[in-house]
Amino acid sequence: MNLSTVALAQLRSDASDYLPDTCTIKTVAKTSDGMGGWTEVWSDTYTSVDCRLAPEQTAQGEGMTAAQITAITRWVLTVAHDQVIDETMRVVHSGETYEVARLDDTHSNRTAKRAHLVRLD
Repeated sequence: MNLSTVALAQLRSDASDYLPDTCTIKTVAKTSDGMGGWTEVWSDTYTSVDCRLAPEQTAQGEGMTAAQITAITRWVLTVAHDQVIDETMRVVHSGETYEVARLDDTHSNRTAKRAHLVRLD
């Protein structure tokens, strides 16, 4: 079913009512360190982005951090349908920093964009 332009615009407007929080989306710039590596500098590229952050219901597991088993909890960030975000970015929400693991943005008639995140400790 194809939605009319007017109907899709209304659905997108309605979806924005369900983004109660704000976050910052960071991008990285890599510069040579002169020794064959690079230094990463993260910049606050998009600030005060309307969003909603919720725990992902299915993706919990274990990983290794500093030779210790730690729980991995994934989160789902919902932003406006036209917000720029990709797997090279980081998100700061309520003082916590997350990496973007993957996006759900391939469906038609998109009213929002969802990014699956992993919190950095």
